[in-house]
Amino acid sequence: NLDSITKDQFKGLLVLDRWQVTPDLQDLVIDYGPELGMPKFYNVMIGAKGLAGQRIHYSRIIRIDGVDLPFWQSQAENLWGQSVIERLFDRLTAFDSTTTGAAQLVYKAHLRTYKVPKLRDIISKGGPALNGLIKQMEQIRLWQSNEGMTVMDGEDTYEAHQYNFSGLSDILLQFGQQLSGALGIPLVRLFGQSPAGLNSTGESDLTMYYDNIKQQQERRLRSPLTKLYGVLSRSVLGKPLPDNFSLDFTSLWQMSDKEKADNASTITTTVIEAMDAGLVSRETALKELRQSSESTGVWSNITDEEIEQAADDPPPPSELNDEQDPANPAPTPHAA
Repeated sequence: NLDSITKDQFKGLLVLDRWQVTPDLQDLVIDYGPELGMPKFYNVMIGAKGLAGQRIHYSRIIRIDGVDLPFWQSQAENLWGQSVIERLFDRLTAFDSTTTGAAQLVYKAHLRTYKVPKLRDIISKGGPALNGLIKQMEQIRLWQSNEGMTVMDGEDTYEAHQYNFSGLSDILLQFGQQLSGALGIPLVRLFGQSPAGLNSTGESDLTMYYDNIKQQQERRLRSPLTKLYGVLSRSVLGKPLPDNFSLDFTSLWQMSDKEKADNASTITTTVIEAMDAGLVSRETALKELRQSSESTGVWSNITDEEIEQAADDPPPPSELNDEQDPANPAPTPHAA
């Protein structure tokens, strides 16, 4: 009950993960609401970083789950959700393995072979012949390092082999796209990768990504944050939130200066046309323009005094017609 909170009663937030608390699965919430079927009490583990051994009512908890699970699977997880990392772990492992394998191929990109006649006999017999071969290899390495020359016997053969990396980038891209799809984050955001394709800017991918975040904010954060602001208002100010309180999430998509200017011009034209048509008063028009400043950055300097002065303006013609006294109707003009 938020009304039971008194001034200076709120002490702050303590973040605990699912492994530091144990939900009481034998006592569930039966009241209708978003918490229906969830644990009524949570027992904090002894090894937790705070409130160890405490039994906490669900009304004192802001619960943020991961991925929602089907009923029976959530029962196996003690009514918790699934970690967002768990469902992409195999894709993450595949991408990491592919990247590591590609990096190892770089070390084998330049292979050298040196053919020595009767090498098997030299190694099997050992002795001076093998020592001479080892000394020869040391000389070859020395001359290659110092002079960039390969000094060899006339009967020996030296070859260098280059590895072909064609197709490797496509494989890495495919695994990167799978990881991007599992995360729900576009490649241009996840890897900073430029979008592929003619005239492609990646804006559509980012728009879908930002829309998904907006959906998650509304679904998972609005209710807990509204509850938290209600607690803060009573604890800090000593009174509940005003009736006109609203919570808006800042848009991740930032408009350019040109887009803001075009948007401001469109809104201003629309408001002026409505005011000139007598649909709204100058007071309402000023309120609409100032409200639009949150997205356009224009008309933010309209003051409350200007709005109050506009309230003293005569009503628009449409309101005068609506307020016409029925007992004294306006005369109807007659055609000559």
